[in-house]
Amino acid sequence: MNTLTMKRFSIGVSFAFILIGLTGCGEKASAPPAGAAPLLTKITVQTNWYAQPEHGGFYQALVKGYYREVGLDVTINQGGPNAIPRQKVATGAVEFGVGRTDELLVAAGQGVPLVALGALMQRDPQAILFHKESGIRNFKDLDGRGLMAEPGAVWLKILEKKMGLKMSTLPLDYGLSRFLADKKFVQQCFITNEPFYVRQQGADAGTLLLSDAGIRPYRIWYTSRSFLTKNPAAARAFTAASIRGWRDYIEGDRKEADALIGSLNPKMVPEFIAYSVGVMREFKLVEGDPSKGERIGQIDPVRFANEITELTAIGVLGRPVKLADVLDETFLPEDVRAAAARK
Repeated sequence: MNTLTMKRFSIGVSFAFILIGLTGCGEKASAPPAGAAPLLTKITVQTNWYAQPEHGGFYQALVKGYYREVGLDVTINQGGPNAIPRQKVATGAVEFGVGRTDELLVAAGQGVPLVALGALMQRDPQAILFHKESGIRNFKDLDGRGLMAEPGAVWLKILEKKMGLKMSTLPLDYGLSRFLADKKFVQQCFITNEPFYVRQQGADAGTLLLSDAGIRPYRIWYTSRSFLTKNPAAARAFTAASIRGWRDYIEGDRKEADALIGSLNPKMVPEFIAYSVGVMREFKLVEGDPSKGERIGQIDPVRFANEITELTAIGVLGRPVKLADVLDETFLPEDVRAAAARK
């Protein structure tokens, strides 16, 4: 992401439909009196960035009341450059985090017990941004060039190994000024984000989507093993409502969710949101490829196991990681699990 899309907010988003008698994170209050409205289980979700369309399904589930319908009072905490959701989930500060499967695997390799429950994106929007006049046409053309990227990014190590590349890297500054000033400059981006802004500035930019190089982490929501063991019903309810929210955000009327996103992050103007959602639809980032049995929310155990193998081979996991330690697809709705089983 870039500074054009960033503005720091400490506010969390909550639809506290019933406030009296709730006892704390992840716990249900005592049963209400006969005839009273049922009390809701409080859940906090920590995203990895500011409010944006790439988290739209969660906001859709919030504003449409899907979480409330399954007994949850959900708060969405925005992230940012220094947000590390997996740490907050691991310590119990929040119940769910949003991130990538490669991040979760690295944490698992360090002994952090986190479990993926569902995927908000089947295809990662991470990409390489370049000027078309730079002569770059494919990943091989990146060899010997400089690249501004997140320090220590797992995808960068995989890309270099898969493609036999040697690149010098600069720490990501989350801005676009250097890119706009230098026609040879190359940096990481989201195809749902930075291309919109650089084209507004008149740059003729191209992108290389990392998934086209075979780098295929899922974008996921996850929880701690401890929370999952103690609160299986809440985890199942959150997963089902989130999938419903994502399906509705991509296919249905998203005006309320977009309005909430825009109110939390004023950089999310209607034109940008329309662009971002349009790209998500065009590239089937959320739902994946139906012809391959992919569906919203799905995490294919075979694909995830292959990622573990790949990360083990490049030496980024501190200790061996088993699939059963980091994935529990039984919390997915039956129709989503069945689609994966038919692959």
